[in-house]
Amino acid sequence: MGYYEQNVPPVRDARLKIGDSYQGHACDLVNCGQEGCLLQKGRGFWQANACQMALSLMMAATVENSVIIMHAPGGCGALLHSLSVPSAKGRGIRGKAPLPTPWLSTNLSESDVIGGGEKKLLETIEYADREFRPEIIFAVVTCAPSIIGDDIEETVRKARSSVSADVVILHCPGFKSRVVASAYDTFYHGILRGLDLTPQPWVDFKPLPEGGPDNELAEKKRLFQKSRTVNVWNATSIGPGDEGEVERLLAALGLKVRFFAEYASRSELRLVSEAGLNVSMCNVHDDYMLKFLEEKFNMPYVIAGMPIGFRHTRQWLLQVASHFGLEKEASALADYEEDLARKAIEPFLEQVKGKSVLLCGGVVRVGTEATTLQELGFNVLGIRAFHYDEGAAPIYEDVGEALPETHVSVSNQIFEMTHQIKTLKPDLVISHSGTGGYIAKLGVPSIQLFNVDNSFFAYNGIYQILRRIVFEFKNTSYRDRLSKHVKLPYKQSYFEGDAFKYIKE
Repeated sequence: MGYYEQNVPPVRDARLKIGDSYQGHACDLVNCGQEGCLLQKGRGFWQANACQMALSLMMAATVENSVIIMHAPGGCGALLHSLSVPSAKGRGIRGKAPLPTPWLSTNLSESDVIGGGEKKLLETIEYADREFRPEIIFAVVTCAPSIIGDDIEETVRKARSSVSADVVILHCPGFKSRVVASAYDTFYHGILRGLDLTPQPWVDFKPLPEGGPDNELAEKKRLFQKSRTVNVWNATSIGPGDEGEVERLLAALGLKVRFFAEYASRSELRLVSEAGLNVSMCNVHDDYMLKFLEEKFNMPYVIAGMPIGFRHTRQWLLQVASHFGLEKEASALADYEEDLARKAIEPFLEQVKGKSVLLCGGVVRVGTEATTLQELGFNVLGIRAFHYDEGAAPIYEDVGEALPETHVSVSNQIFEMTHQIKTLKPDLVISHSGTGGYIAKLGVPSIQLFNVDNSFFAYNGIYQILRRIVFEFKNTSYRDRLSKHVKLPYKQSYFEGDAFKYIKE
């Protein structure tokens, strides 16, 4: 049985060569990943780890006209309070109704965990359909029902016969994987099994009349438009500014662009097969879905890293363009855009030249960002990726060539990041969201690795990145004062040893 026929998707630990504990250099990381030794590495101590449910919820909360049901004890849905506002804001910016996503909880009690919670889930699905009339209901299966063995598939099968909404199951037992990126596969697995991804006649298109004289011409026109349409697969960390920049560049090549699956509706998702190419903007984000679409609809796809900086943007653009035979046009476009962008960033370059930087966060973005900053004159002291899998190998082969002596680690542990900052003393830290407070308490300048209110991609992105860095170097008051009055929860003796002493084979 293939992955896509299974009720529960495989975690990435089982599907890919993967790891979350490593320190060394990029070339050794790639070799270790290929040989499988990365799977054997672990830690003798963990400060904390992430639950894949968080990322699955971040994606589900953006889907238009949907309701989320947490099949869980009451506390598991707390994250949705903080996701509601940015999801509504994201809809509004994209021209959709800026409404929050309603969510409910089956609120499993001790007796439910003993006796099973299927009845509560069925009742909650029927209530959500009756009360909110959504197009999609996400049934999020958390750790507790996964451990006790609730028959979710049978419960949802019963619910589908009595509700008008499509019910999508998201299996999120966080204990099954140490790699939070499994959440992407969970979301896509639910979408591809729970929704019809083919256009419906008279709903999504008007069928041609049988024997009509213009049928052949109309069909050729439809196929041509389909062949020039590109599905670009977004992520929560990719904001409307990045989407706009990508759409602007591809539209300049005469291509129509649609974004999936975040901020899409059920009717938009039914059109996913009506495109000539699927394009990923992150090597580890979309491969599960793109491989399914290739298998199901014979749709080709491109996974070519992130379009960050001059070199990576050109490579990304040329790979997309090559599918349409537009390499010459894409190269000319890149030449023109680079000339404009280099003139725009020139005032910033002297202010950042030689500045040292530590990068922490998602594996593809930190690797791509590191080589970009090196090309702009930064001294890259270290790269910390939250996890590593074989999808990131092309990025770290490039890092190994460009930055062979730069320290690379695979770590999502805050105590290791804090140790590195204290010992390396970088001029700047570029970090994932949720870590800025720790860095500010150390008195070190930092910017967030991604920010949906700003751009990071392509030519507008490189200008905005440098502008924010220069501003951070000048705006020092907050972190200077904070570092003098607030302490981190570590003894000074901890910083005297190796930052990665807890990593073990």
